[in-house]
Amino acid sequence: MKQKKSKKALYIIGIGLGIIFLSAFVTSQIIFPILFGRAKNIEVPNLVGSTISAAKSELKQLGLHVIVRDSVWSEDKKIDTILEQFPEPGKKLKPEGVVQVVVSIGSRMRPVPSLVGATYTEAYMSLRNSGFKAIVADSVYSENYPVNTVVRSSPSANKMLEKGQSVRLYLSRGPEPNYEEEVELQFEEE
Repeated sequence: MKQKKSKKALYIIGIGLGIIFLSAFVTSQIIFPILFGRAKNIEVPNLVGSTISAAKSELKQLGLHVIVRDSVWSEDKKIDTILEQFPEPGKKLKPEGVVQVVVSIGSRMRPVPSLVGATYTEAYMSLRNSGFKAIVADSVYSENYPVNTVVRSSPSANKMLEKGQSVRLYLSRGPEPNYEEEVELQFEEE
């Protein structure tokens, strides 16, 4: 008997919850839109050519959102410039809708920074920050540059190189030692 009462109580609670959810749905989806009017669809603006931050700001004001769909290399557009958008400009979206964009990550080609006269550490960091790798190709004697200073690089400064490529560094060993003086000094000491 007790089991029948508890089963009946659960049915009543289930039906009550069902009525509450159904009435909430009908109210939010049918009654409120009729009373207050449906939210108007928003026309998607043209975002191509603008930066991602400018697009976020513009869409936020309209009640829309932006998502980066893809990032691609572009030889003629700056980093973070929008190249494509979906949906296209002029299409209508519901409030809180999403516009997907394709963004430029800049050019693959970068100029090699000027490295001559820089210490190895400075040259390494400069190359790394520019998207290149550093390789010590050789060390040479130099009267003009202190030890571990870049004497030359290959390719040289301002040459265009694809991001991720290696730049060979030639480091100074300092001035060439004068072996004749060392030999004379040894003989004088004896």
